[in-house]
Amino acid sequence: MTVPVLPYHVEHYNSLPELGVAKDQFEAARVSEILFTEIGMAFVKHHVESILGIILLHNHFLLEPDEMLVNISSTAVPWDMRSNAKELSNVGASAWRFTEKGVAPYEFTHGASEVPLDKVAMQLFLEELGALLLSKNLTHVLGVCALGKNSFDKPSTMEFTSGRANITLPFDISPDDGNVIDAMWQFSSNFSGFTTGAGQNRQGKQDRNAIRHSSHSQHVSL
Repeated sequence: MTVPVLPYHVEHYNSLPELGVAKDQFEAARVSEILFTEIGMAFVKHHVESILGIILLHNHFLLEPDEMLVNISSTAVPWDMRSNAKELSNVGASAWRFTEKGVAPYEFTHGASEVPLDKVAMQLFLEELGALLLSKNLTHVLGVCALGKNSFDKPSTMEFTSGRANITLPFDISPDDGNVIDAMWQFSSNFSGFTTGAGQNRQGKQDRNAIRHSSHSQHVSL
């Protein structure tokens, strides 16, 4: 069964909850009980754990109808899709959510490597993960995101939202204090026997105007 990759629409992003609401949904659904078992094993089974991670669906701020959120280096800002700027030709999807009609991109990155979601191997993964999330009523809670090269070994980072910009900083440079919220996870496999490792990223929220994100990696046995 094919999982269509849908064209972008601003409502794919704007309909996402704020981070605090997303956290409450995550906890109410008791996602942590299957995160490093059923969900993590789907990534490892299809050998996509170095390409994709799983993300807590949330927005940073609302976009206008003709805007898309684009990550440029350490900053994510709205871009006007009506612009003729040549930079728009080098923008690729980097986060997707499952819908009734397929997978929909909702966040983008300038200069991103293309993730071939339409390829057979990736389609098999999306079909299995989508069915799992649907069976657990989690398609409104979790999505998938592209991972950069060697992302598992990169140092921790955090993000905060200021106005209509989302800024990434090293974890030890914080503009404010805040509670930590897990919001993105990546998995790693260790094929010495049947041990599988999982990597976890964290994010946090201070208030409605500032979101602090941190990330770290940890290995667990599944």
